[in-house]
Amino acid sequence: MIPCPHCGRRTPEGSYCIYCGTKLPSETQETDAGRRHAYAAYPREHVLHLSVITTLFPHLTPRQTQRARWILFGGALVILFIALGRLVPLAIVLGVLLLPLLYLAYFYFTNVYKDEPLPVLLGTFACGAVLGALASAVFYPLILDQRRLAFGRSSGYILLTGLVLPLLAQALMLVGPLALYFFRPHFDHLLDGLVFGAASGLGFAAAQSVTYSWLLLQGPFVQHGLSVSWVLPVLRIALFVPIVDASTTALICGAIWLSRDRELDARTAGWIAAPPLAALSGVLGQIIPSLGYDLIGGQVMALVWYGAAAVALLVLVRVLVHDGLLERKSPRSPNASLVCPHCGRQVPPDAAFCPHCGFALGTRTGGRTTRPPTTPGESPADATTGGGSPEDPEIGGRGRGN
Repeated sequence: MIPCPHCGRRTPEGSYCIYCGTKLPSETQETDAGRRHAYAAYPREHVLHLSVITTLFPHLTPRQTQRARWILFGGALVILFIALGRLVPLAIVLGVLLLPLLYLAYFYFTNVYKDEPLPVLLGTFACGAVLGALASAVFYPLILDQRRLAFGRSSGYILLTGLVLPLLAQALMLVGPLALYFFRPHFDHLLDGLVFGAASGLGFAAAQSVTYSWLLLQGPFVQHGLSVSWVLPVLRIALFVPIVDASTTALICGAIWLSRDRELDARTAGWIAAPPLAALSGVLGQIIPSLGYDLIGGQVMALVWYGAAAVALLVLVRVLVHDGLLERKSPRSPNASLVCPHCGRQVPPDAAFCPHCGFALGTRTGGRTTRPPTTPGESPADATTGGGSPEDPEIGGRGRGN
């Protein structure tokens, strides 16, 4: 046992303190309390590593993470080729379903909320989808009317699609998660807020994209025009818009859930852990790409705006999760020694972090159970090893390619 230079508690010899997750000093490295080189929810990656799966799907084991990555990559590739064939209705449907279905599978296989799966799904994904469909059905005719008022985009149209609708959409995406926040207080972990927010955002994005693309879905199965003119908006619908919606809502909800911990000083977890600043970042993440596309249009620029927003938001979410896990130090049940679900090595019974890889041990289970989850037929040891036209407003939403 050696004293941790950061928290002062005596920790077993290893690479990381089991109580605060600090990178312990070695012959070649000094103490690193912030440890940006090892993301707390997935230590094989840097905190600033861009990854949709390890950012928005934090409860997956390394093996499940690799499977999810291949599914996402393969699904995006299939959608790309279908869009290149100008089979636009099919490409839109598959694009809208890709991330939401992957997230629902994530809910099922991780079984994190096995005690209350129905309330969790209804309060997050389903609520976001219903509110997204209703809001889109109400405002879509208004968007078309505003566009017809003047040649090109009027100031009223830009105000509506670039400012009003993004703000309204973000507020609606928070309804389901906040209902769980107030009526299910036992969901009190940072990662609960992250998962609820991401699910609500994905449900909202899917429903909105279907509503705004309805005329295209009812149109010819094979559209006319250049293939690339359809690929860009379909990719935006399938990947960038859902990631933006999921990330903004996850960012805000993560900060709100983290504030439940009265012993945590938000300043020690970074500025993004403060709910007002997280909310401001999320709102800007919604407004900037929508407003940017309205002011500097074109399908290429739409992809650029939303791609840049998705990258920035994913980084902010990862920083929030990493700093929050390091500061919150989710308690473990001191029943028996167990295996780290990330590296597969033994960890002490009272550890909050794996002394070997630095993994935050509360991550896989949201801080409520003590055993790593396994999929059917998979042993605990297996679970720990890893290896119209494109310019029509029917494609997109809230200024997303209108």
